[in-house]
Amino acid sequence: MATPQRLPIVNSDDGTWGDIIRQYLKKEHYDDGTDNAVNGGHQNVTIRAGSASTAPLTFTSGTVLSTPAAGAMEFNTDSLYFTITTGTTRKKVAIYDDSSGATGDLYYRDSSGNFVRLAIGSDGQVLKAASGLPAWGNLNGTFTTGTQTTNYTITSNDTVVFADATSGNVTITLPVASGLAGYRFYVKRIDNSAHTVIITRSSTDTIDGLTSFTLDLQYTAVGLISNGSLWYIL
Repeated sequence: MATPQRLPIVNSDDGTWGDIIRQYLKKEHYDDGTDNAVNGGHQNVTIRAGSASTAPLTFTSGTVLSTPAAGAMEFNTDSLYFTITTGTTRKKVAIYDDSSGATGDLYYRDSSGNFVRLAIGSDGQVLKAASGLPAWGNLNGTFTTGTQTTNYTITSNDTVVFADATSGNVTITLPVASGLAGYRFYVKRIDNSAHTVIITRSSTDTIDGLTSFTLDLQYTAVGLISNGSLWYIL
């Protein structure tokens, strides 16, 4: 009869206690049958499958070690750490909330060391840097267009903005130039009304030394480019 895979039962298993305990312990622990310091350590760890009400493995939040120890795994508040052997450096395990994710999304590290989701861009867009963060933009030579009939602030996803002041004055505000070095935007007035179309700055930026200027005539247009701190008219 095969040795049962369980702990011995009190008032039962006479004469086989030792065999049962030995088999039970050796499933997870190392033993070479000699007086050896390595005996008793885990040779493998088997974790039972979880269920809808019970997690297979649960960490309790605690204080991390004052001095990192190679191979240590630690959990503190919302952060999980693992310490590598090289340099005995504690590393934070990156995690993210995927509840609102979609196919093609990207994730990047924010200033707090967390993963942040960047939704997939539109067809034809390329990944660029904007203010030190990744952002989708248009490939050189590929323009997106949009018509604005009210006040509007340009974003890094814009290329050509058509301003239509037929129904009232329109102010087109440039984004902050910092972090947008090399970005080009074009603004064109398409109406012939008496209302104004004003292009203005954000923050303390200037536009060829100006804080704003006006597109007075129908079909006039202007191109603007950032050098990373100011806007210049092309």
